[in-house]
This record gives sequence, C-alpha cells and structure tokens, in this order.
Amino acid sequence: MTAPPGDEDRRPHRTQLMALGLPLVLGGLSSTSAAFVDTVMMGHYGADSMAAVSGGAAVFEIFDAVVLASVTGHQILSARFAGLGEPAGIARSLRSSAWFCGGIALVLTVACMVGGGWMTGLITADNAHLKSIGEGYLLSISPTLLLLVPFSLLTAIFSAHKRIRPVLVATIAVNIVNLVLDIVLIFGLGGLPRLGAVGNGLATSIAWAVGVALLAVVAWRSGMPELQWWTPGPVLAQPDFVTSIPRLSIPAMLSMALDHISLAVFFAIIGGIGAIELAGARIAWDIILLLFGIGLAFAAAERILIGRALGTNHPEAIAELWRTAVRVTIVPALIIAFPLLFFPAAVTGLVTSFHAIQSAAEGAIRLTGICVPLMAWTLANISVLRAFGKTSWDMYGNLVSAICIQLPLAWLLGHVAHLGLTGCYLGVVSYWLTRAVMTEVLGRKLVAERLSLAAKADSPTSATAGVQGAIHE
Repeated sequence: MTAPPGDEDRRPHRTQLMALGLPLVLGGLSSTSAAFVDTVMMGHYGADSMAAVSGGAAVFEIFDAVVLASVTGHQILSARFAGLGEPAGIARSLRSSAWFCGGIALVLTVACMVGGGWMTGLITADNAHLKSIGEGYLLSISPTLLLLVPFSLLTAIFSAHKRIRPVLVATIAVNIVNLVLDIVLIFGLGGLPRLGAVGNGLATSIAWAVGVALLAVVAWRSGMPELQWWTPGPVLAQPDFVTSIPRLSIPAMLSMALDHISLAVFFAIIGGIGAIELAGARIAWDIILLLFGIGLAFAAAERILIGRALGTNHPEAIAELWRTAVRVTIVPALIIAFPLLFFPAAVTGLVTSFHAIQSAAEGAIRLTGICVPLMAWTLANISVLRAFGKTSWDMYGNLVSAICIQLPLAWLLGHVAHLGLTGCYLGVVSYWLTRAVMTEVLGRKLVAERLSLAAKADSPTSATAGVQGAIHE
C-alpha cells in the first residue's frame, strides 16, 4: 500500500533538501569544528603536544567511529519507521540500540583509559615523551565515547521527524563550551594550571556532557511516543529489509573501524617520517574531517528523505533526490577547495605558529583541496546505499579504497619515492576518487532495480522513462 505524501513531501526536492539539510549542516559544522578548534589550540601550545595529540587522536578516532557507526541501524530504522508512521518501531529500535551501542561504548572507553600510552606509541614511533602526553590526552577524552551514544540516538529520532532545532542548539552548545574550556584548560587562563593535551581532552568530554544534557531535556519535555522505549507497543508495519540493529550496524562498524585503523596506519607511516610531519598531517586531516562532517550532515538529510520516500513507497523520488543532492553540494565544495589549492600557506598559518609545521603541511593542504569535491560526490552516493540498508556495500567500497589504494600509495610515495607528507596525501586523493566511482556504480544499480520493480507493479512505461532520465541526468 502506498502512503500519500505529506504536504512537505510535495515540495521540490531541492527545497526539501535545503530545508532539512541546512540546519543539519549548521549542527554538523558546530560539532565537527570542535575537533578543528582543538587542533588550532594545540598548534599554538607546543609542537610536541600537537604531534602527541595527533597520534592519540588517530587512536581515539577508531573508537569514536565505531561508536558512531553502531548507531547506523537506528538511524536507518528511525527514518523508515517515520515514513511508515510507526512510532512504536522507532521506540523498539531505540531500546535495542541503547543496549547495543552502550555496551560497545563502555568496552571501548575502558580500553582507551587503560591502553592510551601504548596505543599512542604505535603511531609516534614509540617516542616515550609523546607516549606520555598521548596517554593523558586519551584518558581525559575517553568519557566522550559513552556520551556520544545518547546524543546520537536522540539525534536520529529528531532528525527522522525533521525536528532539527533541538539538535542544532545542542551541537552549538557543544562547540561553544569546548572552545571556552579549551582556552581555560589548555592554556591555564585565570591562574589555573596549564594542562595542555589533558586539558584538550577534558574540554571535549565536558562539552559533550553539556550537549547530552540539553538534548535529553528537550526529548523528555517533547512527549514523543518514540521516546517511550520501555513500553513501545506493537509494530504494525515493517520495513522491507532485515530490521535487526546489529545486522544493520555491524557492517558500518566494521567499515568505520577498519577505515580508521587504516587511518592509524596512515598516520604511523607519517610518524615514521618525523614528528613535524605528523603534526602537519593532523592539520590537513582535521580540515578533511571538518569538511567531511559538514558534508555528512547534509548527506543525512538526503538519506532521511530517501528513507521516507521508500517508507511511503514513492521510489520515483529517489533518483531525483540523489542527483539534486550532488548538484547542491558540488558548488560549495569547489568554492571551499579554492583557498586550499591556491593559498595553503595562509591556511596553515591560521592553525599553527610553528613555521616548520607550516612548511611541512603546505603540500598536503593543496591535495586536501582536491579531495573536497570528491568527498561531496562520495557522500551523496553513500546516502543512497544507507537509505536502502546496504551498509555492507558501503563497507566494501571503503575498505577497498583505503587498504588497496590509499595505504600502498602513501607508503610508496611518502617513503620509497621520498615525497614525504605530500606523497602520503596523494594516497588520500586516490582513496576519495576510488570510493566516489565505486559508490556511484553501486548506487545506480540499487536505484535502477527499485524503479524497475515499481515500473512492473504500477505503470512500466512512464516510470521507466522518468527513472532513466533521472539516473543518467
């Protein structure tokens, strides 16, 4: 049975994407810029501290990515059940995800607390001084892993219903609190001791605690039936794919874990070149993370709208939503890439006051500019795969691109060809190009199959013509 679209779903696809995506982008900018702010603060604190945090962050990002990926199943089901008009389904997903994601976060938090120094040493060529700094950083930032679980679960529910304002307010609060506490705790403002890397981690943990508290208050006062996870009630309509939280989330978790493990190997390759190069690599990578977080936030809007279209059985909207998302994101991506490509020295000068780090990072910053439009293209494609529940397909594309392309090229160009940090980042460009092409091919396959089924069930001639035009536009 096909559900009639709501009034908001009759608006042009560009309007729908912008209305949902812009608030998400503002929220994504606010939250992901916190990591970039941390790098800027450490870039003006000390070269060794910046290098140690670069190594520690490469480890922490593995755990952080796994926790966030564990919420993938809930994100997919929330959007699909919202399209089906099934609040009980969202509530059951919330209950299952709370246990699943919370358990994973607890284990990883303990690991981060206990083994921080040893894990940092794997990235920093076992430098004892950098290991000590990294150990303190990981110990102080580890509570963030537990805090991300309730924040992400609640965000998925609000986003599925296009209620973006609470998420936006909470993420802005996270960013502001992190910035203020970074200044106070890292540099010892107002007579407080200078905590350096430990202050960096503490600021992040406290900021996310504030964000969770704000979002929880809004959720409690909203009275949404989706939040009654202890008594969810019966689910009358189910999505047309497997609904197990682990089965939906584990491929994304494996993908993100292996992706960030390969990233840790990537940083270890750079750490073998030198501490200055390791610090410079963090600048370029945090720019990528910042822009990736913004793009991922907008891609979430695409995924939600496609998920709703699938839930309401309107597959004809999928291809146009996909292509509209690509068009909407590629122009800002090119604009952002311009200063990275042509003014890298100005960019690095804003992040760190150490000239050796600035010089080492310039080539990597230029290559980051090439990555930006490739990221926009890739993220639009990934949203299609995830909306269809094909998280394993995204995992395979990610792993092939990282393990088979990025790491070998980074080693060969960085070490064997003696191109240093610039050679390593040529491997990053190859990663994004490969992943963009692979996800494009897989996305086309999914959309074509779904529209072919719809054409056979309804009106084959008109549906097929509209679809083929949208896919090949």
